[in-house]
Amino acid sequence: MPGDRIMSVIGQAEGIEHGTVKGYKQHTYRQIKPCDDCKRALREDRAAVRRGERPKQTGQTEKVVRRPSSKKQAHTQVQEAVPVRLMPPPPAPFTDRSRLGVPVQGHELAIGDVIVFLGNHHRIDRFEPYTGSLLAELGEGTRVACAGAWGMTVGPRSTVRILPRPAGGERREPV
Repeated sequence: MPGDRIMSVIGQAEGIEHGTVKGYKQHTYRQIKPCDDCKRALREDRAAVRRGERPKQTGQTEKVVRRPSSKKQAHTQVQEAVPVRLMPPPPAPFTDRSRLGVPVQGHELAIGDVIVFLGNHHRIDRFEPYTGSLLAELGEGTRVACAGAWGMTVGPRSTVRILPRPAGGERREPV
Protein backbone atom coordinates (compact mmCIF):
# COMPACT_ATOMS: atom_id res chain seq x y z
CA MET A 1 0.00 0.00 0.00
CA PRO A 2 1.22 3.52 -0.60
CA GLY A 3 0.97 4.52 3.09
CA ASP A 4 3.04 1.59 4.42
CA ARG A 5 6.66 2.29 5.23
CA ILE A 6 8.51 -0.79 4.05
CA MET A 7 12.25 -0.48 3.67
CA SER A 8 13.35 -1.68 0.26
CA VAL A 9 17.01 -2.22 -0.51
CA ILE A 10 16.40 -1.62 -4.20
CA GLY A 11 17.72 1.81 -5.14
CA GLN A 12 18.88 2.57 -1.60
CA ALA A 13 22.58 2.34 -2.41
CA GLU A 14 22.36 5.16 -4.93
CA GLY A 15 23.62 8.49 -3.68
CA ILE A 16 25.82 7.11 -0.90
CA GLU A 17 29.15 8.89 -0.56
CA HIS A 18 31.37 5.81 -0.30
CA GLY A 19 34.69 6.04 1.50
CA THR A 20 33.56 8.80 3.91
CA VAL A 21 32.12 8.97 7.41
CA LYS A 22 29.02 10.52 5.89
CA GLY A 23 28.77 7.48 3.62
CA TYR A 24 28.92 5.18 6.66
CA LYS A 25 26.08 7.14 8.27
CA GLN A 26 24.10 6.95 5.04
CA HIS A 27 24.55 3.17 5.05
CA THR A 28 23.28 2.81 8.61
CA TYR A 29 20.37 5.21 8.07
CA ARG A 30 19.23 3.26 5.03
CA GLN A 31 19.77 -0.04 6.87
CA ILE A 32 22.28 -1.29 4.31
CA LYS A 33 25.40 -3.18 5.35
CA PRO A 34 28.33 -0.69 5.18
CA CYS A 35 30.95 -1.30 2.51
CA ASP A 36 34.63 -1.76 3.39
CA ASP A 37 35.57 1.76 2.22
CA CYS A 38 33.02 3.38 4.54
CA LYS A 39 34.08 1.17 7.48
CA ARG A 40 37.72 2.15 6.91
CA ALA A 41 36.79 5.87 6.76
CA LEU A 42 34.95 5.54 10.08
CA ARG A 43 37.92 3.77 11.72
CA GLU A 44 40.31 6.47 10.49
CA ASP A 45 38.02 9.24 11.71
CA ARG A 46 37.67 7.70 15.18
CA ALA A 47 41.46 7.26 15.38
CA ALA A 48 41.94 10.92 14.43
CA VAL A 49 39.49 11.92 17.18
CA ARG A 50 41.46 9.92 19.74
CA ARG A 51 44.70 11.56 18.63
CA GLY A 52 43.09 15.01 18.62
CA GLU A 53 43.87 15.60 14.96
CA ARG A 54 40.40 16.43 13.71
CA PRO A 55 40.16 20.05 12.54
CA LYS A 56 36.80 20.38 14.28
CA GLN A 57 38.44 19.81 17.65
CA THR A 58 41.42 22.08 17.06
CA GLY A 59 39.35 25.05 15.90
CA GLN A 60 40.63 25.01 12.32
CA THR A 61 37.21 24.97 10.68
CA GLU A 62 34.67 27.73 10.34
CA LYS A 63 31.53 27.74 12.41
CA VAL A 64 29.11 25.19 11.02
CA VAL A 65 25.49 26.27 10.73
CA ARG A 66 23.34 23.28 11.57
CA ARG A 67 20.47 22.41 9.35
CA PRO A 68 17.14 21.59 10.98
CA SER A 69 17.10 17.93 11.95
CA SER A 70 13.38 17.47 11.48
CA LYS A 71 10.51 18.87 9.45
CA LYS A 72 9.08 20.41 12.61
CA GLN A 73 12.30 22.33 13.27
CA ALA A 74 12.49 23.41 9.64
CA HIS A 75 9.14 25.20 9.95
CA THR A 76 9.73 26.63 13.43
CA GLN A 77 10.14 30.37 13.32
CA VAL A 78 13.05 31.80 15.24
CA GLN A 79 11.83 34.40 17.68
CA GLU A 80 13.66 37.68 17.56
CA ALA A 81 15.20 39.23 20.63
CA VAL A 82 12.80 40.71 23.15
CA PRO A 83 13.10 44.49 23.33
CA VAL A 84 15.01 45.68 26.35
CA ARG A 85 13.14 47.73 28.94
CA LEU A 86 15.19 50.78 29.69
CA MET A 87 16.07 50.97 33.37
CA PRO A 88 17.49 53.84 35.35
CA PRO A 89 21.26 53.74 35.72
CA PRO A 90 22.47 51.84 38.75
CA PRO A 91 23.57 53.92 41.71
CA ALA A 92 27.23 54.82 42.04
CA PRO A 93 28.81 51.85 43.80
CA PHE A 94 30.95 53.69 46.33
CA THR A 95 29.21 57.00 46.89
CA ASP A 96 25.55 57.01 47.86
CA ARG A 97 24.72 53.50 49.07
CA SER A 98 21.38 54.63 50.54
CA ARG A 99 19.82 54.54 47.06
CA LEU A 100 20.28 50.76 47.09
CA GLY A 101 18.03 50.56 50.12
CA VAL A 102 18.42 48.77 53.40
CA PRO A 103 17.18 45.19 53.80
CA VAL A 104 14.24 44.57 56.16
CA GLN A 105 12.10 41.52 56.83
CA GLY A 106 8.67 41.41 55.22
CA HIS A 107 6.84 41.47 58.56
CA GLU A 108 8.63 44.76 59.47
CA LEU A 109 7.25 46.71 56.49
CA ALA A 110 4.96 49.61 57.33
CA ILE A 111 2.76 52.04 55.43
CA GLY A 112 4.94 54.91 54.22
CA ASP A 113 8.06 52.79 53.64
CA VAL A 114 9.60 53.19 50.17
CA ILE A 115 10.41 49.86 48.51
CA VAL A 116 13.41 49.86 46.14
CA PHE A 117 12.59 47.39 43.37
CA LEU A 118 14.57 47.17 40.10
CA GLY A 119 15.91 50.67 40.60
CA ASN A 120 12.43 52.17 41.02
CA HIS A 121 10.99 53.55 44.27
CA HIS A 122 7.46 52.64 45.40
CA ARG A 123 5.93 54.25 48.53
CA ILE A 124 3.63 51.78 50.30
CA ASP A 125 0.16 53.28 50.75
CA ARG A 126 -1.73 50.15 51.82
CA PHE A 127 -1.49 46.42 52.44
CA GLU A 128 -3.89 43.86 51.00
CA PRO A 129 -4.21 40.23 52.08
CA TYR A 130 -2.56 37.68 49.79
CA THR A 131 -4.98 35.02 48.57
CA GLY A 132 -2.87 33.37 45.88
CA SER A 133 -1.98 29.73 45.45
CA LEU A 134 1.44 30.07 47.11
CA LEU A 135 0.08 31.02 50.52
CA ALA A 136 1.13 27.69 52.06
CA GLU A 137 4.69 28.10 50.73
CA LEU A 138 5.11 31.77 51.60
CA GLY A 139 3.70 31.40 55.09
CA GLU A 140 0.92 32.85 57.18
CA GLY A 141 1.07 36.64 57.24
CA THR A 142 1.88 36.98 53.54
CA ARG A 143 0.43 40.18 52.12
CA VAL A 144 0.64 42.46 49.11
CA ALA A 145 2.37 45.80 49.64
CA CYS A 146 0.64 48.26 47.31
CA ALA A 147 1.78 51.60 45.92
CA GLY A 148 -1.07 52.85 43.75
CA ALA A 149 -1.67 50.23 41.07
CA TRP A 150 1.72 48.57 41.74
CA GLY A 151 1.85 45.65 44.16
CA MET A 152 4.48 43.29 45.50
CA THR A 153 3.85 40.04 47.32
CA VAL A 154 5.75 40.06 50.61
CA GLY A 155 6.10 37.03 52.85
CA PRO A 156 6.80 37.47 56.57
CA ARG A 157 10.30 35.97 56.20
CA SER A 158 11.17 37.56 52.85
CA THR A 159 13.80 40.29 52.64
CA VAL A 160 12.81 43.55 50.97
CA ARG A 161 14.99 46.59 50.31
CA ILE A 162 13.57 49.94 51.41
CA LEU A 163 14.94 53.46 51.54
CA PRO A 164 16.31 54.33 54.99
CA ARG A 165 13.59 55.39 57.43
CA PRO A 166 13.82 58.86 58.98
CA ALA A 167 16.05 58.81 62.05
CA GLY A 168 14.49 59.52 65.42
CA GLY A 169 11.40 61.55 64.53
CA GLU A 170 8.54 59.55 63.16
CA ARG A 171 8.37 55.83 63.96
CA ARG A 172 6.05 53.90 61.69
CA GLU A 173 4.53 50.80 63.21
CA PRO A 174 4.48 47.63 61.13
CA VAL A 175 0.99 46.85 59.90
